[in-house]
Amino acid sequence: MKKKEKKQMKKINLLWLVMPCVLLAGACDDDDDDRVDRMQNQEFVTLAASSNRFEIEAGELAGEQGADDRVIEYGNHMVMDHGMAGTELAALATAKGWNMPNDLLEKEREMLEDLMVLEGAAFDQEFARKMVISHEEAVSLFERASGPEGVLDEELREWAAGKLPTLRAHLEDARALNAQINP
Repeated sequence: MKKKEKKQMKKINLLWLVMPCVLLAGACDDDDDDRVDRMQNQEFVTLAASSNRFEIEAGELAGEQGADDRVIEYGNHMVMDHGMAGTELAALATAKGWNMPNDLLEKEREMLEDLMVLEGAAFDQEFARKMVISHEEAVSLFERASGPEGVLDEELREWAAGKLPTLRAHLEDARALNAQINP
């Protein structure tokens, strides 16, 4: 073998030795490891939109099928507050290019269907229970989205954090309503 060919072979062999090391070093880079467990922007928008839509539709049902004035009043409050939140979320989602679903996810759809078949005192009791459950889940969702492992988009994370005080107030009101309706 000529001297030039030997030199070229050494370079190729060296490349075969170095390349796996470079690839392994790149795989060990942990700059993005913290993003693995983070909630995706679209995932949050989808979950928040469904939760929000449930609160609105359940609130509307309270006005139609509820018997207790406290249930009807709470329902009206949900329609108003969650209507505004839904409008804000839709505007943010549109601006960012995320899909803003209008349909309920299965869990919220099933809870709404449970309410749709009830009227009067039976509706009031189930509505109060479901408002506690749905707001516990909403607070948990929004805490996760706005926390250190929350959504990547800063504006969406800040929006979620800004909604937490209202959601926590709704949860406390729902617990009080449930205690009154289901003593």
